[in-house]
Amino acid sequence: MRFAKFFTILTACLGVITACDQKTEQKPTVSAIDKSPHELTRAIYSAHLQLDPHLIKATPDAAPLRDLLVGLMRFNSAGDVVPAIAKEFFSDDNKNWLFILDDQAKWSNGEAVIADDFVASWQRLADKNNHSPLAHYLIYMGVENAKEIIEGVRVSNELGVKALNAHTLQIQLVQANPNFPKMLAHIALLPTYRGQKPEEYKFISNGDYRIKERSKTTLTLQSERTELAFQTVLYQLITTIQNPSRFDIVENPLVSYTRNQIMLPRLCTYFYEFNFNDPVLKRKEVRQAIQAMLSPSQIASGIGIANYFVLPKTMLENSERPLPKSSAEQILHQIGIDAKSPVQISLTYDDQEPHNRIATRIARKLGQSDLFRIDEQAVSWEELLAKRNTQQFQLIRSGWCADYSDPLSFLTMFHSSSPDNKSGYHNEMINQSLEELQSAVLSKAEREQKIMSIVNELQKDVAILPLFQYQRRVTVLPDIQGIEMNNSSEVIYSKDLYRQQKDAQ
Repeated sequence: MRFAKFFTILTACLGVITACDQKTEQKPTVSAIDKSPHELTRAIYSAHLQLDPHLIKATPDAAPLRDLLVGLMRFNSAGDVVPAIAKEFFSDDNKNWLFILDDQAKWSNGEAVIADDFVASWQRLADKNNHSPLAHYLIYMGVENAKEIIEGVRVSNELGVKALNAHTLQIQLVQANPNFPKMLAHIALLPTYRGQKPEEYKFISNGDYRIKERSKTTLTLQSERTELAFQTVLYQLITTIQNPSRFDIVENPLVSYTRNQIMLPRLCTYFYEFNFNDPVLKRKEVRQAIQAMLSPSQIASGIGIANYFVLPKTMLENSERPLPKSSAEQILHQIGIDAKSPVQISLTYDDQEPHNRIATRIARKLGQSDLFRIDEQAVSWEELLAKRNTQQFQLIRSGWCADYSDPLSFLTMFHSSSPDNKSGYHNEMINQSLEELQSAVLSKAEREQKIMSIVNELQKDVAILPLFQYQRRVTVLPDIQGIEMNNSSEVIYSKDLYRQQKDAQ
């Protein structure tokens, strides 16, 4: 989970592509007229092919590694986390975990995948000398000693991960985390052979594919299983001067290219936060009036999936839009606010698109009432973070992303003691419920009931101003099948895809 800059996943805007190596990148690949039912072509706008899972900086760059490596857990085609190398896992207290590994799993060199591979891989991830931008994920998961190792206070072999034998892995956390297994499909946690930094031209894999050929801008993968529809997968880096239409899939198409695009949901929400220490916005009626004036479907038009709750829309598919019981004017008049003494509100947002457009829509809508006076404050991304961290705002643009599909990922920030709670929101019922969800052993029904009680309480409090759920653009040729349109994991495995033949249409 993290505070999100618009349409980013692993880091802020690190998917910038340069037009380097254009001569070598001009090599033709499979053309649109000779598509093989057994070969898949995938393109990525990126500077280079990154084959170290610890150094991935953007979601599209991770696609080849998802085909080459498999971890303890992985995503299925629907985006749910399911067992992979870990065939079973146990915990009596949600703090100390045991994972039983598949004793049939092999590396492409024929050697067994063992628990020590994960121990060494995670130790390398935590090692400050590795300089991984993803190392802090170990802290977020709560792995014992991860924080101290990353800060250089402890050494990497003190990480709370231990091989009890070749196929039994023990992981110790600093506190109970019932959702821990769901967190293990993250790209940073993919193992490498004996934990070593991968050799790009002698890459040892353990996934559904192995590397057959490699150049600076292309990667040809060969299937490890004969039953897979695509026996060969060709990844190619492309630049802005190349034609993307000849590829089956383009991971991160240019904004200007819309042919064959699909929109997949992301586990990210976009909203405005209220400052609960502000004398105006700490009044619930003012927050209710603001919410009553705005329609997410209008504000988010052409940008994302309109959202009315603290959870992403895809997590509350059957929930209907909550309608205000009173108009903004009725609400404000009840507390003595009229056109002679309107509510003064400052909107703070980062000065770039689409934030400017969204803020303008909000300001115009609220400005339709004589009871509001709106001041727009466009600032840099750095200023936005600083103002949010120091509560120098009234209404501020915000966002939240999760790494796995679980409602609790979007709710913990509302605990009054959460380091991610920058708004000053405090509700003891929310605090208690969140603590129970983290520590108590609950049935699925009990858990779902408690989560919905939190969602409803936050809705009643108008804890935030939800606007939309993010989406991910991918271009996919029409004959490529196997992509689930509700998959919010941002992972598309080549193993799940197939080409629909003309005579089957």
